[in-house]
Amino acid sequence: MWPYSKEDRKRLAEIYPHNPLLRRFPLKVWEEALSEGRLRMVLGTRTPLFRLRRDFKGLPSGTIFGPETVIPSFPHIPRIFRLRTGVPRYLQGPFWVEEKIEGYNVRLFRVGDEILAATRRGFICPFATDRYPDFLPRLEEFFRDHPHLCVCCEVAGPGNPFVGEWPPYIQEDVRFFVFDLMRLPEGEVLPPPEKYRLLAAYEFPTPEIHGPFTPDRLDSLYQLLRRYDQEGREGVVLKSADGKIYLKYVTPVSHLEDIRVVFPYLGDVPSEYLTHRLVRYVLSQWELYGKLEGETWERVGARILSGLGDLFSRLDRGEVVSETFRLRFRTRRAFEALLAHFRHAQVKVEVREVREEAGYLMVEIVKIYPRATSFWRQKLEGFSVVD
Repeated sequence: MWPYSKEDRKRLAEIYPHNPLLRRFPLKVWEEALSEGRLRMVLGTRTPLFRLRRDFKGLPSGTIFGPETVIPSFPHIPRIFRLRTGVPRYLQGPFWVEEKIEGYNVRLFRVGDEILAATRRGFICPFATDRYPDFLPRLEEFFRDHPHLCVCCEVAGPGNPFVGEWPPYIQEDVRFFVFDLMRLPEGEVLPPPEKYRLLAAYEFPTPEIHGPFTPDRLDSLYQLLRRYDQEGREGVVLKSADGKIYLKYVTPVSHLEDIRVVFPYLGDVPSEYLTHRLVRYVLSQWELYGKLEGETWERVGARILSGLGDLFSRLDRGEVVSETFRLRFRTRRAFEALLAHFRHAQVKVEVREVREEAGYLMVEIVKIYPRATSFWRQKLEGFSVVD
């Protein structure tokens, strides 16, 4: 049985009569989900909310429930490995192409008197909730006009608290990119033409948008992806005109960057993560450039191995595998909430610096990776492994 409080069960019973989706099943079913750990109380909100920690009754993990509130989980987008065969297989008519931003995904929604940002897993993100006014100043107006829509957004940049990669054109802090608007409670996304009109009307920042394209004319799409690859951008998301079909395609350089970033943390990352990205790199490199020659493999080695020598030297000096994040908050309360989130998620964090500057709280934190430290240190200290 998963540990939960009597208060959690009481709040679930209070919400249940007011939520049509919960009422599809008897209250006892949801109480069992709570006791099994599939359903968890959401922390850090004035309105009582619950999140699905695991898939349940056909509902995906990350779905959020409250009184008269359902925030569906954002669906995972299928990946294609070859444009020339993948695009016509799934898309029969016009489609739009949006830049795929390297960052982390949040759903912004209003519940009660709060606007909250939820991560894909259904946690409330204190950082994105704190910073959205800097980038989406008309968000409150939008929710007044469109209370049954959810704003799907990518948070990206070197000043984010979760992801070690970001678009090369963001040099400091973060930016927000609105990539979809979702109908509540159904979870359907607005078709691109309708979405683009609303995004422009409320002056929401967006990824680069291109199109429409057709499946039989892809030359300009190849040119776009070669440019993105040369500029170090992640890739694209292809969206059908009716908004029902999404496909993603990632540039070769992005696959290599994924490997470079995670290689020091191999004790915390499964080895198949590397294998999958090498396969993706080979396929995308071959499709975009038509060759797999010497410089292709030099590019792999230069990208993956950069920084490892410094890592090994630091480990030899008794240091640990870690990652530094420099963050900017509007309120101290948001910073403290982020630290509480890390504790809840069992992420080991050290606070190195906290200072005020130009109306913001500037913070430097270091994430510690014990398993990765152990993984490399055992090898560097001469321990044997049977493999």
